[in-house]
Formats: sequence, C-alpha cells, structure tokens
Amino acid sequence: MLKIRRRPALNDENLLRVKMTPQMLDYDRFASRSIAQHLPYLMGFNPADFESRAINTDYLGFRFSHDSEGNRISVGTLDKLSSKAPVNLLVGGSPALGYGATSDETSVVSRLAIKDPDNLPWLNLAGHCYNSVQELLLFILHLHRIKNIKHIVIMGGFNTLVMARLPEFIRGGLPPFYFCGDYFNKFDEIVEENGGEPPILNLPKWPAEITAVPPIKETLDRSVQEMMHRLNTWRLLASSLGAKLTFILQPLATWVREPCVEEKKLFDELDAISKLGTWEKLYGDISSPEVAELYANSLSKGCAEKGISFGSLVADLRSRPSSDWLFVDRAHFTDHGNDVIASAIQKYIQSSCGGA
Repeated sequence: MLKIRRRPALNDENLLRVKMTPQMLDYDRFASRSIAQHLPYLMGFNPADFESRAINTDYLGFRFSHDSEGNRISVGTLDKLSSKAPVNLLVGGSPALGYGATSDETSVVSRLAIKDPDNLPWLNLAGHCYNSVQELLLFILHLHRIKNIKHIVIMGGFNTLVMARLPEFIRGGLPPFYFCGDYFNKFDEIVEENGGEPPILNLPKWPAEITAVPPIKETLDRSVQEMMHRLNTWRLLASSLGAKLTFILQPLATWVREPCVEEKKLFDELDAISKLGTWEKLYGDISSPEVAELYANSLSKGCAEKGISFGSLVADLRSRPSSDWLFVDRAHFTDHGNDVIASAIQKYIQSSCGGA
C-alpha cells in the first residue's frame, strides 16, 4: 500500500524557514484569517492589538513603526504626540507592512525614519493582502487622524497584478480583492436562503481552483489601468493636502535575479510544503524579469503623464551583489533587504524633490 507523505506543519522545527527565519512563525499567526478584522468597506484588515516579538499593531490594526529616536508610533497613537511636525506615510500591501522583518524597528518604515534627512517620523499605512483600492480606502477612512503629511509613498503593484488575472465573471465592473471568492460564495448562500435564484456559475476560490489565466498583455493592461485609476485619485488627494506623492514598484525575487544561497534553500522548501502548489504554478506567468520590465515601463509612463514621481525597486535590487540575502520568500524582505529598500526609496524622494 502506497504511503502518503504528509507535508510538515509550517512551525515544524526541522524546517529551514523555522531555523533561518524564525520570525515567520509570528507572521503565520498574524496572517491567520481567524484573527483578521472584518471591517466595513475594507472587507478585512490587520488584526488589532496584535503582540509578538516580530510584529505589533495598535488598537486599529496599524503596525507600529519607530522614529529616529526609537519612539514607537502608529496611526492610532498620533493623538498622543506633542509635536505638530509633519509625518510621512508608507502605503501598500504586505511588503510595505514589513512582512518578514524580525521586529517593528527593522521594518522598511522604521528604516525610512532612520534615514530621513528631515528627521521626520514615518507611519505604517499598509495592510496584509491589500490591493490598490483597499490601500486607498484605508487612507481615506483614517485621514482625519493624520493632520500634517509631507510625503506619501506607495510601494506596491504585485497584488493588483495578481488580481488582474482573475476571470471576468469575478472581476465585474470593479477590481476584485484577495479572498473575494469566499465572500461571493457566502453571499450566494444568503441569496438562496432568502428565496433568491441560485447562481448560474459556482465562483471558484482564489487561487486553488483557478487554472486558466489571461494572456500576459491582457493581465498587464488591466493591472496598469487599475493602478493608474487609483494613483490619479492619490494625486488629487495629495495635491489637496500639500503632500508629495511617489509611487514605488515593489520587487519580487524572481523579477530581480537568481536567488542567493539562502534564498534558494528557503524558496525550494516553500515550494515543497505549499498546500496550493509551487510559486511557478501559481504565479509563473507574471514572475519573469521580462514581465517586470513591461510592467515598470508602463507604470512609469502612466505616472509621468500624471506628474507622479515613480521609482522601480526592481532596478535598484538588480545592482546589489548576487550574494546579498534580501528575501525571506519571493515577495518579502529580510532586515537587510528592508534597509536596502529604505535607502532606495529615500533616493527617489530626494531626487523628485530636487535634492531638497
């Protein structure tokens, strides 16, 4: 009789990810949907009042960052600050959130504060598994808490690209979001329970049951269009607030280069233990350096047309030594990676401000 080999649990002490990146156990707990906040308009957000060695959030769910003097701050604690000086914001999904950092102090937001030439604090305005619409809504819903903003930096692009691959019957007239299949299925159950007609199509859950994806050009065109719609709204908001807006394309490990020794060990193991399949199976069509170039060029052109400062971290990380251990997985960064990225973002900000 053939014996079925079970996949090890993510916290198995024999795994390389536990030995090499033990902080990921905190992020596994943080990302559990059993403790996620289910919020009006946003659908979901980071768990509130989450405590661990690696990541901590305030009563609203915003991750704490640290200013240049080591003080812990967040959107939910701004009213306790005596200073009326402006703040800077980093917006985005899990890479901007600092998913993978060993502590709040080593997240990219905190590293931005350490490197800030004006010694201004940076706030973490990022959500796990957020697309460009949720990022914008999160800002709008909490804008009344943030009185004085100097820079708004959006670091993202990949989650919206992933969502652009979903079938048209899921997309509809508005962009989809992570876990939307669960939401639609549950809503269909409510409709049927109240005497409505059953759905014509059973909506698949993302991503396990999705097999066919659109052609690359169609995916890129959809994603760029969606990103530019949201960035144009950001532009209008930033202008009204007197804030400087910069969009930064996040890097994927596969967009940058071949993995270093540590990254390869982790990536191979993650592929072996994933319940959903390998990275190549799930995202291979959008993971090549060629796709990164097309995406970056299109977004750069769109931002230039709207007068929005643009930067690509893909290009910056390609210039790093091939031995640099930058990624804990293919989308999130080590502490060293966060430090490198913070330096690159500050470079783009200073360049867009004419060195001021």
